[in-house]
Amino acid sequence: MSSVLRSLGVVVMTLAVACSTPPPSPAKDLATAAASPSPAALIDVRPLTISFRGQVIARLFADGRTESAGPNAPGTALVPGPTLHADGTIVLTRPGVTARLDATGDLYVTDTTGARPREARFGRVADDRFTFAGSDRPWDVRVEGALPWFSPEDSSQLDGVVTSSVRHTARVMAAAFYVEGALGAP
Repeated sequence: MSSVLRSLGVVVMTLAVACSTPPPSPAKDLATAAASPSPAALIDVRPLTISFRGQVIARLFADGRTESAGPNAPGTALVPGPTLHADGTIVLTRPGVTARLDATGDLYVTDTTGARPREARFGRVADDRFTFAGSDRPWDVRVEGALPWFSPEDSSQLDGVVTSSVRHTARVMAAAFYVEGALGAP
């Protein structure tokens, strides 16, 4: 894992631990909730299915869990994948390794299994595309309408109602699956 992160350009990150404060009274909670909007979700976590030639190749469940065909052929059994959270946090299947999407669309992978937490930029989800960090291609995954494109000749299908947030989530899912693939088997 450390070699994967080093090859992605590891930077050392300092983690800060915030002190907790006692919660306000329920009446204050209601007043505060009404007065201040909730933070915008970075990932639209709701059920989503991606198919290829009529065969399901990936799913996102309402609780954020994903599954995909991975290296298997379309139509075969799907395997568990990363768990996506609305705040941009992505829990990977390898213990001690997580990813996060920030508000600008940058995707970082963090490995906490070493002596110090280490984080590397993996890529960027912006506009209609996901691009790997350091890639010389104009895009690595593009989503146009209901079609995710993984190369100029290779597309899939987003099933159901497709909105801009669904297309964004599909790009984030693809990026998370690429992170899983880069990590290899535990």
